[in-house]
Amino acid sequence: MATKNNIPWWILGSLIVALASLFLAFQDSASLQGIYQFKFFESSVAPKYLFGSESVCKQAPILSPTNTQVEQFIRDKVEDPKYQTEIIEKLSGLIQIPSESYDDLGPIGQDARWDIFYQVEKYIKTKYPTVLKHAKLDHVNTHGLIFTWEGSVSTKSSKPILLLAHQDVVPVLTENVPDWTHPPYEGHFDGKTIWGRGSTDDKGYLISIIESMDLLMKSGFKPKRTIILAFGCDEEISGRNCARPISELLHDRYGDQGIYMMMDEGSFGLQTQFDQSFAMVSVAEKGYMDMQINVTSPGGHAANPPDHNAIGVLSEIIMSIENHPFPGKVTTKNPIFNFLECAAVHAPERSFPLNIRNKLQRVENGEVTAQVQLAKALDNMRYFFRTSQSVGKINGGVKINAIPELASTMVNLRLAVDSSVAEVQNHYENLIRPISRKHGMSFQGFYTEAPDDRRKISLSAIDALEPAPVSPVNAEAFRVLSGTIRNTLKPLITDTKFFWKLTQNIYRFTPINLVHNLNRAHTTDEFIVAEEFVREPLFFATLILNADDTVAK
Repeated sequence: MATKNNIPWWILGSLIVALASLFLAFQDSASLQGIYQFKFFESSVAPKYLFGSESVCKQAPILSPTNTQVEQFIRDKVEDPKYQTEIIEKLSGLIQIPSESYDDLGPIGQDARWDIFYQVEKYIKTKYPTVLKHAKLDHVNTHGLIFTWEGSVSTKSSKPILLLAHQDVVPVLTENVPDWTHPPYEGHFDGKTIWGRGSTDDKGYLISIIESMDLLMKSGFKPKRTIILAFGCDEEISGRNCARPISELLHDRYGDQGIYMMMDEGSFGLQTQFDQSFAMVSVAEKGYMDMQINVTSPGGHAANPPDHNAIGVLSEIIMSIENHPFPGKVTTKNPIFNFLECAAVHAPERSFPLNIRNKLQRVENGEVTAQVQLAKALDNMRYFFRTSQSVGKINGGVKINAIPELASTMVNLRLAVDSSVAEVQNHYENLIRPISRKHGMSFQGFYTEAPDDRRKISLSAIDALEPAPVSPVNAEAFRVLSGTIRNTLKPLITDTKFFWKLTQNIYRFTPINLVHNLNRAHTTDEFIVAEEFVREPLFFATLILNADDTVAK
């Protein structure tokens, strides 16, 4: 099922943290020349955004490693049916370990539910003895794992490449198990698809990157650039227990901007958009905030209620929030604009709507009206460029015949990349303060105190995080990534917040075709297509080889 503009509904409706931003057309420029069709559009269309223009979104050349012997070894491996059976079995076995992370987990070493990650580590050690032989394993806060394969060149003169994955998965509710086609922790393979919690998020990714290191070691490859694999244990619950200490250890070891390139999950993989194949590489990440709103008022007997009790006032606040969503506009600061530029010149002319094309130059010129108009034209993509808000929890009252003294709600927000925590907080303060005045209640904002009043509305921010810096697309590291994608992936007919100080070159990309609600990650019947999964190690190994080729001899 698809929406207008041929963009799958499940992509556009997702409430995402990672922003799918810059897209790389697989089609070679040379092959496009045969179908260039330059036409005159209305005067607002600038020539640079005509279909087939060579001045916008130039494609990186296909990049092949100079070490052709190692590359061929890995290509032969991933095409070998015996090898494919083995790597599928490895993923299936890892899925069978229910390494769930919970919001209410206590400290590692005190809460026994963390102990499942000992099994994950044991499994990795059992399946990858070659990696343990040649790479150093560091433990961070017990269950965070860092594998370091030292290169022959100093990390001072040649920065390491860092590949991230996480061991934990979203819990499966007991009452939902019967809804699964195959048990969530069986790791069932039906000959085409591998089913189970974590198959896509993120155990398939984890197996693929450690498999790439294993294959490179077995090929006899000797890296010049140090290669680091880091596996967190709590990505699904904010990363404070593993991701943060992993980043701190690596920062202590390599310093500011001490990493050449960092790769992580978090993109939409390979997609067909506007009748063209694109590799969707995320170069930005939306900000995050949970907002709590408390409404307090005197209690009493329900036989003598006020006109508006705490629950009623809170309901008014919630309605006001939902009736005043954040405005949408597409600016050049948002990487989604780069995607539209790429699509305008690389997608078939007939498939890229004129009402989008003819606004691009005006947006680039800074016309606010055009920014808003373009957002309206792309309303089904609204959360790529708009701050999202979702009321997720509400509590109030303890007894039906008692007037509630406290009512509270929590709102989950994903901040647009060109927004800020302060901007979002100001929006809510301006929205809710008049409601407090209307009901004669004191108001406590995010950074202001209110009198100790029994009738009060208070706001607080939890886990407030600014949008991530936009990673550069003109860097050598991005050209290496782009060239590797074009070399290893076929056209379709079809926890990084703690690491910002380590490198600007943070790219989020999953080298498979993610379909059906991102392969149903976080929900019932999560899966990964086997024929795509078995080729993932080729992508990561080739990326490592290409990055190694940039090291000065």
